[in-house]
This record gives sequence, C-alpha cells and structure tokens, in this order.
Amino acid sequence: MILEEVFPNSGNRHPVSQNNLAELASLYPKVLGFRLNYVISAQNQESNSDSISNPLDRLILKFIRSQSDLIITSGETARQEVLRSSIHAPMLIITGSTDDFDIPAVTEQSINSVYLTQRLGTIYPNTKAVAIGRFQGLATAFARSFRQSNAFKAVVLETGLTLSREFAEANQIDEIDLTVTSAESQEEALARADTFLNSIGINRYSAIQILRLDDSWFFRFGNLSSISQ
Repeated sequence: MILEEVFPNSGNRHPVSQNNLAELASLYPKVLGFRLNYVISAQNQESNSDSISNPLDRLILKFIRSQSDLIITSGETARQEVLRSSIHAPMLIITGSTDDFDIPAVTEQSINSVYLTQRLGTIYPNTKAVAIGRFQGLATAFARSFRQSNAFKAVVLETGLTLSREFAEANQIDEIDLTVTSAESQEEALARADTFLNSIGINRYSAIQILRLDDSWFFRFGNLSSISQ
C-alpha cells in the first residue's frame, strides 16, 4: 500500500505494510496523553467500524494500540463493536451499566487486563477482566485519575460520540486520528471531517497531517490548547 501525503508535504509517497512499521512510526509518532482514534464514512451511516473500515485503517489502529499503555472505550461502544481485548495494551471499559457483558473482551481469556467500572466483586469468564468499582462524577475525570494513578502515559481512546464529546469538552484529547472512507475528493473528506469535529464540539484543533489511499483519507489533528498532563 502506497500512501500519498496530501499535507504538509504534498506529493510524498509512503510505502506502508505490516512489514514496514518504521514508515508508520514516522507518520504516527507516539503521543503522550489522550489520543482519539475514529473512523467514519463519507457515504454511509455506520453501525460499527467494521462496516466502513478497511485493511489500512485497521493496520493503523493496531499500530496506534501498540504505542499505547492503555486503551479506553465505553460500554456502549464495546457492545456495538463486539470488542476483543488487545494483545498490545490493557483496556478500560467505562460503563454505568450493571448488566452482564457478553463480549469477547470479558468472555475470552486475554493476555492483558481488562478493567470495567462495575461493582467490585463482579466475576467474569476472562480471569484477566477486573471490576474496579463504579465511578463517581464525570467519566473524563475518572479516566484522567485512573491514568495518572496507574502511571499510564500514552492512552488511545476508542470511544463513541457521547464519550468522545465529553473528552473534547474537558479539553483532554491531545490528538485526533480520523479516517474518512468512501470520499471521492479531498473537499468531500474535509467536509466530512469538519462535520465530525463539530459533532463532538471540537474547535481548537488544526491539521497536522493528511494522507490518502484511493478513496480513504487519514487525518491527524492536534489540540492547540491541550492541558493533559
């Protein structure tokens, strides 16, 4: 796969593959703080990421996970995505639900821990799944405290619109890595990206990088006023 760089160095070409992670490292350097990863379609109303993603988007997600100390998602997203644990990093599932989770992350054995904000003492089939108790107050405040108390430096957010908006409003997202699929032109991709940013209340971010492969566009946006520590 050859990625075309649209911005900031228009015309540059980057060969990317599972066997060429050094090239991905140059395009997606490690971020200390909270990094939101998201995929949207310019054409379809997505029900889950699998229906609109593609092999390169999934490769980038795996690479971003490999740079992370912790993956954070919501209970709703975990159910919708039928989420599995990651071989790269522990996972925190933030949920206010007391219902049982019937997803692979808690039903299948994992290498890394899976933390859930459910009642202490809750038992899961996955022995690496741990209930850490219900959180109080805002999910973002809890996530920041959890990250700091466990010395997690690099955190990737794989959250839905509601929790992503909460993180954005709390000014805790240091970088947004957004994939827009099925966009026939740069203008269409930019318009869809702008709509997404507005939907989660983003107004302090600027483009760091834009890459393209066929009708898929890969954006990195940086927070101009990040306060994450």
